[in-house]
Amino acid sequence: MTSRYNYDEEKYSSSHARRSHAGSLRPSRIGGNSPSGPPQPPQAIIKVAGWANAPSSVKRMLDYIGRNEDKPGQEHVALETEDGVQRKGEAEVKEIYDEWKKDFQRKSPQAKSKPRHAAHLVLSAGAELKSQNVRKTLRAARKTVEKHFGEAGYKYALGVHQDGNYPHVHVLVNTVSIEKGGHKLRLGPGQLLEVRKSFAEELTREGLEHVATREPAKRKKRHSNLKKPQPDTLAKVKKIIDRMTKEQRQFERTLSREKPSVNTVKHRSQQDKALNTLRGQVKADDKLVGQNRLEAFNLIRSFSRGVEKKGINAEVEATSMVNHFEKRLTKWMKGVEKVTPSKNKKSLPQHLAKVGKDIQRELDQFLRQDLRGLAISVDVKKAIHKQLRPQALALLKAQERTITRGR
Repeated sequence: MTSRYNYDEEKYSSSHARRSHAGSLRPSRIGGNSPSGPPQPPQAIIKVAGWANAPSSVKRMLDYIGRNEDKPGQEHVALETEDGVQRKGEAEVKEIYDEWKKDFQRKSPQAKSKPRHAAHLVLSAGAELKSQNVRKTLRAARKTVEKHFGEAGYKYALGVHQDGNYPHVHVLVNTVSIEKGGHKLRLGPGQLLEVRKSFAEELTREGLEHVATREPAKRKKRHSNLKKPQPDTLAKVKKIIDRMTKEQRQFERTLSREKPSVNTVKHRSQQDKALNTLRGQVKADDKLVGQNRLEAFNLIRSFSRGVEKKGINAEVEATSMVNHFEKRLTKWMKGVEKVTPSKNKKSLPQHLAKVGKDIQRELDQFLRQDLRGLAISVDVKKAIHKQLRPQALALLKAQERTITRGR
């Protein structure tokens, strides 16, 4: 992925990083003056310029902030880290990277996206670009970053750039906390608003009055010519009944196989819910009258009677349920065996833990309630219970074992 941070006076691009607009305000809001009222203090600006998703991207961001890009007439910028030490020049900036890279984690096979190694932030003040204001902005940014990131155990490096129209400080924050039990860095709108408030307070203490108010939410205007017509209930009933008919045929074909493995209880439940919803919508539609109303009810009634007429082979459906759970349990256990929780993990990967809980819930529901309602003999019910109950216990023990092993 590529992050592009376009400030008024500079262009920044870095591969393997993603852009976020959270916590940022439009440049036109920097001054904060309203044409219809008295001048207002400017907004303190926090921008998330990008996320580094690769080690090489972290290095490029550090070089960018430190001005180590070998451009003609460009002087190096000193980077200040959380320990108060300043590093200047390519060799010293590389020392920061070497200290950080041991924290970088590789993408796990189960993860959907690459891990975020560092966050690139820009803290900007709406003040005249002169040396005195630059120093004040740097002091305010330093205190803000230390309060919200340094005290929480996150390593960082900051540097001030004196080009452009406004004083601004670039900060690169390592997303891994060195504190015991520290969490991966997250920067949602709520967190960024708190950072902006602190930055505004520090700027005000330095003599540069700023505020940090949230922009009012913008409502999208919907023109009258874009309004959609009222849905046709009869057409909707026809469409849904047609889809349910196809699903029912597929369901019946699956049950006719040698070893069916479909959740029949879930299928019946969803079918009943859909029919009840359609009946309620037809009853509630006052515009659906006469022959159209009768046709809608007949479509629903005809489908329901067609399913009842074919009947239910309770034993086949019970066998299908057993096969369904055994198949899901086998697949889940194979996934668990491939994952060995590391010392830092206290549980299974999120997707495996969720699947395991879903299977546990559905299996408990079937054994405790759904199995009793099936029209099969008591002996068959006992045999099914005897077959699935040990697997349910094995599932529960597997979940507990991985959690204990990860502690």
